[in-house]
Formats: sequence, C-alpha cells, structure tokens
Amino acid sequence: MQIAHNVKIGAGSIIVSQAGIAGSSTLGSGVILAGQAGIADHVKIGDGAVIGAQSGIMPHAEIPAKAVMFGSPANPIIQEKRKDVLLKKLPELFRLIKKMAIQLNIKENI
Repeated sequence: MQIAHNVKIGAGSIIVSQAGIAGSSTLGSGVILAGQAGIADHVKIGDGAVIGAQSGIMPHAEIPAKAVMFGSPANPIIQEKRKDVLLKKLPELFRLIKKMAIQLNIKENI
C-alpha cells in the first residue's frame, strides 16, 4: 500500500493490500479501503464509508459518511449495480432494436 504526504487516517480505518492514497487526502474513522483501490489527491472520505476493490476516487472528491462506492471512477454502488445489469442486457436490447428497425423499414446503419 502507498500513503502519500499529509494524509490523515481516522481511527479504526482498514486499508487493504495494494491500495493507494494520494497527498492531502483525509479518511474519516472506520473507513474501509478495499484492495487495489486508489484515492486521488485532496479527497475527503466520511466516517464509515466503504470504497470497493479496484475503485478509483477522483481528485477533490468528497465522499459522504457511510457511503458505499464502487467502480472507476467510483460511484454509489447501487448506481454501479444498475449499470452492470443494463450492460448484461445490451446484446438483447440491440437485437430488439435491429428487429424493430427492419420492421419499420429504417435503413440506418444500426
């Protein structure tokens, strides 16, 4: 793990392997920073927040207390889960749109 200059880490925080925290960032108490997560410079993470594995927090971000963040760039985990569900349905949706375009005689390159 790498912790840069002027970083403040609150009591009871857990930082897991290969995580990195850039300069002048602040982690509140009880923060969980999962493996390979990256925190950019001047970030503030509230008490009890969880940053998921391989997630990236962008510079100057302010993560609220008890937030659960995931992805790169990191977003609230519920938003990332919804995106994952839609991404898995994308091939099916594409086939449906293509079929509808044929039925409507749309000759655009879909």
